[in-house]
Amino acid sequence: MNALSYADDVNSAQTSNQGRTAYSGGFRLDHTWVLNNQHLIKGGMQFDYSRASNVTQIFAFGDSGGVPAGPVITREASNQTIQTRQEFWLQDQWTPHEQWTFNVGVRGDAIQGFYNEGQVSPRIGVTYKHDQSNVFHAYYGRLFTPPNIEQIAFVNLNTQDTTAAPDDPTGFRPRAERAHYFEVGSYHAIGRYVTLELVGYYKLANFLSDAGQFGTTPLLNFFAFERGWQRGIDAALKLQMRDKLTLRGNVAWGQCKGYGLQSGQYLLDQAEINDITSSSGVFCDHSQFVTSSAVLTYRLLERTIITGQMLYGYGLRTAEAGAKTNSSHEPSYAVYNLSLTHTIPLPWHGQKLLLGFDLINLFDRQYFYNSGEGSIGLGVAHAGMPRSFFFRAQWFF
Repeated sequence: MNALSYADDVNSAQTSNQGRTAYSGGFRLDHTWVLNNQHLIKGGMQFDYSRASNVTQIFAFGDSGGVPAGPVITREASNQTIQTRQEFWLQDQWTPHEQWTFNVGVRGDAIQGFYNEGQVSPRIGVTYKHDQSNVFHAYYGRLFTPPNIEQIAFVNLNTQDTTAAPDDPTGFRPRAERAHYFEVGSYHAIGRYVTLELVGYYKLANFLSDAGQFGTTPLLNFFAFERGWQRGIDAALKLQMRDKLTLRGNVAWGQCKGYGLQSGQYLLDQAEINDITSSSGVFCDHSQFVTSSAVLTYRLLERTIITGQMLYGYGLRTAEAGAKTNSSHEPSYAVYNLSLTHTIPLPWHGQKLLLGFDLINLFDRQYFYNSGEGSIGLGVAHAGMPRSFFFRAQWFF
């Protein structure tokens, strides 16, 4: 009950227990047919069955008189839902010339759950190999992405006249996301020792899916915007500096924005709902502006490898006090790690033992990659891992 005793705002004081259980099963069938030296036909189907159970127990105060008072009130509810999904796909990989490859396909999806809905999704991809060192591609496809039912708080508790009552008690049934996805990219081998990959993408979605931590139990809960978009650019560089020394680097720029609410109103405060349903929408919680990593690997001996790693992040969304949800961003952070691995061959055929030592956050950098303020949902800060040491062993047999 400490969550009630030390609540920042007694008018919304609540704490809870939640239990979630999910079972999934299904089968998949794939077939590939080599029609001739130009056409490779692929087809298949998949059927899935999922059942999720949700049990919730909430503790709060009564506020029927407008002021929180009286003993702690307990409200309980349980429910389960079943979702089935059918998927079918057919694709032709057509190579009319050694420089050109076309992938043309279609897939159909149908689900029966919160809603009975489906979609027929055309997809087309083109790859052009100018030479062995320069390859370009472009892709367009329709996407149909149902929510994971085990991450939906679909129990509708009667919290009326308690401090746990939501500002808007609606939005318990998220729709499947439907999107147009566009991608262009290229691969370049620069000499014998350098490769560069570039990819740009854009996704335009109806019922853009997202997930966040809400309420007093920090479990992920799905909700859906009315519409939204995602865009970004990824770059990857690999440099073989010497026979035993390799450098790999990645950098990604990305943004995500949602407009309006199709579901999840019961999870949010009214101020957040107002921001999301405004004409300019809000940036998504996970929309980190820049993400980057670099890995330097050196083979010290025949079976010993030393690895240094850098991780960098900048621009995860937040907001100043009183400002619009996710209207600004967190400070940047960089973390450095070291690893040492050694492989020991075993006397049995094909077996080996890998021993490793990892030093995480070499300089013991203290930072928060999320302050928990000004974003959608639960205001919980997430701190980076302090300097830590790990020993590991892997047996390959």
